Amino acid sequence: NFYNQGGIKNPHMDPLVIPLELTDEEKRDLVAFLHTLNGDGTGSQHVTAPKSFPK
Repeated sequence: NFYNQGGIKNPHMDPLVIPLELTDEEKRDLVAFLHTLNGDGTGSQHVTAPKSFPK
């Protein structure tokens, strides 16, 4: 909610920082997306190069 409201106004704040005005659904979607970036902690998301390539 902090960023959604535009942070705390102060004289040093960049004028480009504005409230996001996300809906509750958009906030839930954003949180769900961010969780996909964390991985599952097993390291299984790491990709390795194949040993050989088809000819």
